[in-house]
Amino acid sequence: MTVLGVILMPIFMITPRNPSMRKTIIPCYNTLVIMSIDLTSKFFKLLRHFRREDLESFAEEHDRLYREAKAKSDYSLVTTHYYSVMSTVIDEYFNGSFHFAPPRERQQSLADALKELHVRIGHCLELAEGKKCVDIGCGIGGVMHDLALTGADLTGVTIAGNEVVIGNKRFQNEGLQNCSIVQGNYCCLPLVDSRYDCAYAVYALKYMEDLKPPLQEINRILRPGGFFLVYDLLKTDKYHSSSEEHKTIINNLEYACGMPPLHTKEEIVNTAKIYGLELAGNINLDQETGNPYYFCFSHSPFFMWLIRSSLIDWIILVAQALHIMPKGFLRFKRVFLAGTVNNIVHAGKLGILSGSEVLLFRKINDFDKNLKRKDL
Repeated sequence: MTVLGVILMPIFMITPRNPSMRKTIIPCYNTLVIMSIDLTSKFFKLLRHFRREDLESFAEEHDRLYREAKAKSDYSLVTTHYYSVMSTVIDEYFNGSFHFAPPRERQQSLADALKELHVRIGHCLELAEGKKCVDIGCGIGGVMHDLALTGADLTGVTIAGNEVVIGNKRFQNEGLQNCSIVQGNYCCLPLVDSRYDCAYAVYALKYMEDLKPPLQEINRILRPGGFFLVYDLLKTDKYHSSSEEHKTIINNLEYACGMPPLHTKEEIVNTAKIYGLELAGNINLDQETGNPYYFCFSHSPFFMWLIRSSLIDWIILVAQALHIMPKGFLRFKRVFLAGTVNNIVHAGKLGILSGSEVLLFRKINDFDKNLKRKDL
């Protein structure tokens, strides 16, 4: 490995209240390994991939699509564009899942913390053979992969066509016949009425500016009494729109990920209730584990220094000039890689963003489809 490779490698190392409920549906964490991702062996594979990407054009197109999304209140195109590149990063470096889980023990790996989170989701939803479940915003199917052993019939929905190809190819290669991904919009799910026992959305509702259409769709596809689980990035009551610091951090995060304004827990709970989905359980994993959701990043001061270092930026600039790194990679790193990490950690430390709260809803009644929007 070259000296340049050793220096640049850390850039990609994005390693990142109900007691009765815990007893019945929340199993305990028990795996003890190091909370980090070993990305060394995959560094050059990802570098070779990015050398084939026009990251300068990607950033320019992202900027254009984001401005259009804000004007039209429709973020589907910018989200699809974002994942056209980021799906590879997620697949190679985040075990196929771009979300976070705090470790119960600080020695636990991110991979194991995520897997145990996914197992908890399965317990919450009571997944088993014969059950039908939908993953809303499944990405390339990382959560589905970990839930396949439950024997449940798992259907994922993503807006990104490339994720359908990546995910289904992986399922086919591993013989996971109970898992499949289809392309579709959360506001108009390509699924039949009242067919599914449960559904979940992991870091997915943050891509919907208006929560009403997707939650109405969830109500439509669930059977009576069916569960719907939400695990997402949420603004907390400590966020103040009057604070320039708060606004800058959150706005930069929303821009980098192609997201509309982030929601609060109260927004999701209140809107879900309108659509016949009642909150049945709520677990804050930060409080339960004693570690923050962004621990996979912040546990290493050296790592945080690396992604913020002007020296690393200078090295990337030189590498771009020598055509070792692709054109536009420095901006890509600052905005979409390191910038995202910095904003997540900063917002988490300020307490204005939460990222590890489980919200479990139960369908209590069908939504009246004849109810006019103005009546809501």
